[in-house]
Amino acid sequence: MPQASRFQKWRNVRTRGLKLEQRTTRLIPRPFLKSSNRDHSVITEMAKIRDIGETRKRSDDIILVGYFLSRCTEFSDGEVPRPPASLGVDSWNGAYDLFFDVLSDGRSQQQFRHTLRNTRDIFDSLFDNGRKGWSDGQKRGAELSERDRAVHDHWIRRSDEELLNKVREFFGRPGRRRNPDWTRDELIIALDYHLNNRNYDPRPESEEIGELTQRIAKVGETLGLTGHEVLLRTPDAIAMKLRNFSSYDPQYTENGRKGLPNGNGLEAKLWEEFSGRTDEVARVATGILKLIGTSDAEAATFGDIEFEAPEGRIMTRVHLSRERNLTLVKKKKEAALRKHGCLACEVCGFDFLQTYGERGREFIECHHILPISLLGEQGKTNLSDLALVCSNCHRMIHAQRPWWSMDDARAALISTNRSRSQG
Repeated sequence: MPQASRFQKWRNVRTRGLKLEQRTTRLIPRPFLKSSNRDHSVITEMAKIRDIGETRKRSDDIILVGYFLSRCTEFSDGEVPRPPASLGVDSWNGAYDLFFDVLSDGRSQQQFRHTLRNTRDIFDSLFDNGRKGWSDGQKRGAELSERDRAVHDHWIRRSDEELLNKVREFFGRPGRRRNPDWTRDELIIALDYHLNNRNYDPRPESEEIGELTQRIAKVGETLGLTGHEVLLRTPDAIAMKLRNFSSYDPQYTENGRKGLPNGNGLEAKLWEEFSGRTDEVARVATGILKLIGTSDAEAATFGDIEFEAPEGRIMTRVHLSRERNLTLVKKKKEAALRKHGCLACEVCGFDFLQTYGERGREFIECHHILPISLLGEQGKTNLSDLALVCSNCHRMIHAQRPWWSMDDARAALISTNRSRSQG
């Protein structure tokens, strides 16, 4: 080999060794780094750290629970891996939270979720559970640590029921109330922030995230998710939620960044509904915050909301409150009787009095026709903002997202009637 080639090879090896040393300085004791055979010793020590470092941070109980979550993953439909059905939860975060009280060992909720998820993923290569496993799908079974493999060897011949009974020992306190799932209202506030800061990575300690945390806390309090001045979503949790949105944002990911995938699923729906309508998101987010503390926002309880609008629960509450206002409804009916002499549905023409006799006199419902995203900008509700509709048409208007306008409901009725007549 020519002299220049040998020198180049030596320099490449030496450079790699120095870079490795720089990356591991915090892990290796300084006297160790001063040994005469430094590069070789660093590599040897790093091999030891890779072999036991991760599992040393995890208790044997966390390893066992992670093994259970991987082995008993629900994959019956062959499409979406879900938490074990025996846990009775709908999301993976819900599954992790069952063990938080007993196994968190000082970790925050988000840190614990990550630890347990990563532990679960380690075992994915051993089971046909629909997930790709550790490290973007590269099977890791051959790299299980001794502690990981010991758990597998001990439980592989025992039933899932026995394994479940064992991990139940690590369930949290029976009376503990875990944090509720994120609501549309909270996520809309977060999405509005992301769309205005989409090229920046959120920092939990920043002033901006602190202010966002307070805004989202007000939403949670208004919805009854938490008490006054109780922080339901921490700055760390909010920063992670913003990274969930980043994972769907092509403007963020175009340079190779990934964000944080695998949120609770609602982020993806909101991104699909609102990401192309930045002004609309800003209007809705502003409206939600403006309506907080108003009597309309406080008027309805969760049981009253059968159909939640895309804009969230607070605006849905205001919408329902205004169309159920007894004074406004009475005035709207009186105006219709003076003008038309009857109370007929403005969509289908149904008249309760004609159909049911005296029992149906003055019986009809009111629907607030103003686009719900504008509720935060509107003060007083006018009679022209209300329409009289029968119960069936009212339910159809609210049945799915997005809600129908009055014209949408009429068009659907006309189309259906036309199809029947032609059939």
